[in-house]
Amino acid sequence: MIELNLTSLIQLLNFLVLFFVLKKLLFDRFFDIVGKRQEMIKNEIEKAEKLRLEAEEYREKHREELETAHEKASQIIASAEKQAEKIINEAKEKAKTEAARIIAAAEVQIAQEREQAVKEIQGIVMTAAVEMALRILGKEMNEEARRQYTRKLMESLGDER
Repeated sequence: MIELNLTSLIQLLNFLVLFFVLKKLLFDRFFDIVGKRQEMIKNEIEKAEKLRLEAEEYREKHREELETAHEKASQIIASAEKQAEKIINEAKEKAKTEAARIIAAAEVQIAQEREQAVKEIQGIVMTAAVEMALRILGKEMNEEARRQYTRKLMESLGDER
C-alpha cells in the first residue's frame, strides 16, 4: 500500500519544484533547440528537393537542346553533302562540256590542217607532174605559164571530187 506521510509529501513537493525548475531552465530551452533544429532540417530538405527538381528540369532542358543540336548538325551535314554532290556533278558536267569543246576544236583544227596539207601535196604533185610532162614533151614553159597550167589542172581535179 501507499503510505502518505510528511516525508513523502515533501519529496513529492521537491520533485515537482525540481521538475518545474528544470522544465523552465532546461527542458523548454532543449525542446526549443530541438524544434528549431527540426525546422531547420525540414527547410534544408525542402531546399534540397527544390534544387533536385531544378536540376532535373535543367537536365531535361539540356537533353532537349542537345537533341536539337544533334538534329541541326545532321541537317547541316546532309545539306553539305547534297551541296558537295551538286558541286561535283556541276564540275563533272563542266569538264565534259569543256572536253567536248576541246575535242571539237581539235577536230576542226585537224580537218583544217589535213585540208591544208592535202592542198600543199596536190600543189607539189601538180608542179612535179607538170615538170615531168614538160620534160617528156620536151617543152619549156615560162614560170607564169606553168602556174596557170597547174592552177587549171588543180581546178579540174577539184571539180571531179
